[in-house]
Amino acid sequence: MNVDFEKLIDKHIARESKPKNIGRYYPSEIGSCIRKVWYTYRYPTEIEPKLRRIFELGDILHDFIVQVIKSEKTPEVELLQSEMPFKIPFEDFVISGRVDDLMLLKADGMKILVEVKSCKSLKMVKKPMEHHKTQIQLYMYATQVHNGMLLYIDKSTLETKSFSVKFSQKRAKQILNKFRALHKHLVKDGLPVPEAKKRKETKWMCGYCEYKKKCDKDEK
Repeated sequence: MNVDFEKLIDKHIARESKPKNIGRYYPSEIGSCIRKVWYTYRYPTEIEPKLRRIFELGDILHDFIVQVIKSEKTPEVELLQSEMPFKIPFEDFVISGRVDDLMLLKADGMKILVEVKSCKSLKMVKKPMEHHKTQIQLYMYATQVHNGMLLYIDKSTLETKSFSVKFSQKRAKQILNKFRALHKHLVKDGLPVPEAKKRKETKWMCGYCEYKKKCDKDEK
């Protein structure tokens, strides 16, 4: 008997794709190129099964970290909240999302926001990625918990590497202004600049962008 488990997995994790609503934005996107985010609202695409599996594995690893923090075997930390929802309302739009974990270090009573990121190889992680830092800065702004941690976990070995991220009011303001710019471009139906192409340190994003061909065409 032959059972196609890949097909079974894809059926299990399949989710109905819903169009995004202009005026509701998400922290996980804003670290990306603003033009790419604009495309996802104007020209939504289905998430490929392979990418859906990667997202699912990330969720599984996050659940594992939650169990580690909650465990009686790790009394030095305490999980205060997981998948903590928040909203940042503006005049004509709202930013909403969920923070992975709010953890308490019992030794000094410090509250820390922990954002979990899975990776192929921990050896490649020398420092936190800028778009991840952008995401957690917004979380710290929204929750007023100004100590953050980006926790990278290796998908193959469960090895981890963590980086502390301090809150920056200046950086938070820059991120909020980027949301304002995105909203303005969407409302006025004006194509934003391809910011990933403009900076040497973000050009790599173009190689993984599902809108690369359209973006190149629009540039011409």
